[in-house]
Amino acid sequence: MIFDIFRKKIDPDGTLEVLKTDIHSHLIPNVDDGSHSYDFSIQCIQRMAELGYSKICLTPHFQSYKFKNDEDDILERAEKLRQAIAEQNIKMELIVGGEYLVDSGFRKRLETNRFLKMNNQYLLIEFSFNQAILGINELVFELQKMGHEVILAHPERYIYFYEHPEIPKRLKDQGVYFQSNITSFTGFYSKRTIVECNKYIANGWTDFLGTDMHNSIYLEALVKACQDRKFRKILDTYQFLNNTI
Repeated sequence: MIFDIFRKKIDPDGTLEVLKTDIHSHLIPNVDDGSHSYDFSIQCIQRMAELGYSKICLTPHFQSYKFKNDEDDILERAEKLRQAIAEQNIKMELIVGGEYLVDSGFRKRLETNRFLKMNNQYLLIEFSFNQAILGINELVFELQKMGHEVILAHPERYIYFYEHPEIPKRLKDQGVYFQSNITSFTGFYSKRTIVECNKYIANGWTDFLGTDMHNSIYLEALVKACQDRKFRKILDTYQFLNNTI
């Protein structure tokens, strides 16, 4: 089954070439819950090239307890992945960032100001899916004051945003960029994410799209989403910022 995902022909009318850049992926092997082998990462990157991407931002998890990644180690592993795809003659630019969970240890990281940012500009953060974070607006203000342009990963997946729409609105009012997952538009995570994605599009709140690529299941869902008529209409009519990175 996994090899069928890589062999299936891509519909030329169902690519993501207009985006050019994927800003959210977990393709550095063995550092988080994403890819667990170079073989998969190489094949997945090849497949993403066939889908129209020319640049992928590698954004491994940085968390205080579960994924205690080190920025220097991530940079070394990213370079190894670059060399691996070059040996396979895969034309894909790989840049490095991180997906930083705002957890109990985040403030210590804020004190050191040690982050991997896309193009040394954009800082990708994520929240707990189930529990609201106190003082988030103040924390975002601190990040912005330090010169970080903040992108919030997959806001459509935060359950407490559903009942408290004032939370994402305040973040947008602060100038936070929103990145929705492509597969959220087709219900990969839940039917509710379809509703939320459409709401953010209607509000003009969605700045970036990402694959949040982890494994073959995510890849299969991405290929299917590219063929989805409603998603194609959004992609054809809405101006996203991916190609600015």
